[in-house]
Amino acid sequence: MRTKILLLFLLGWVGMAFGQGCFLGNNPTSVENLTKFSGNQQFDNINNREYELLSSVFGIRPDFYYLHDFGMPNAYATPRIHNPNLTDGTIMLGFSLVQNECSNSPSGTCSAVPIILAHEFAHILDFKFGTGLRGKYQELFADYIAGSYLYHRANRFGNLNIQEVTSSFFSKGNYDFNNPNFHGTPQERYNCLSAGYVLAQQYSQQGIHLTREILMNSAIQYVGQF
Repeated sequence: MRTKILLLFLLGWVGMAFGQGCFLGNNPTSVENLTKFSGNQQFDNINNREYELLSSVFGIRPDFYYLHDFGMPNAYATPRIHNPNLTDGTIMLGFSLVQNECSNSPSGTCSAVPIILAHEFAHILDFKFGTGLRGKYQELFADYIAGSYLYHRANRFGNLNIQEVTSSFFSKGNYDFNNPNFHGTPQERYNCLSAGYVLAQQYSQQGIHLTREILMNSAIQYVGQF
């Protein structure tokens, strides 16, 4: 994504959703102010393109909304269905999160945003197929899956700034082991993202299709070491 995203405040309607998987901690019981449109057509087009590739790679079609995250940057995934035509759950991307990622993007490409969306798609895979993982292992699983998408995306749209992506994930780890919202240490999150990328790269270089089942099983096995 070589175009810098310019954020505008949304003008949309108010809705309700329940986040059960999130990129960061502090997952609330409800999130208000959902909208299908950001008020910025360029921003919407970029994310619509990203959504279509994510759906193609992972074989799922969750509903998607933008949200006001009220200065608490986050993204969420939930199995709750808002649209009967999109039965794989719902993903929500916070404006504050996107703005933070773009502000901290030296290249001006907001490279971490597509991979954050991939992290939320991974939570939808978890909800839909049931990994049995809990706590930080759910989050590390999602990081691994997101890493595999990082490679797929590079082949389709061109390289993201991988250093920015890995730095973003590394910075969002912590050592608050007793916190129920603990998502893993910085090194664990970085390692899972990198391992997912390497797996997708290896399969591609060998000319072998990386199926969703193989990817998910590899992710489950990998995160079990932490």
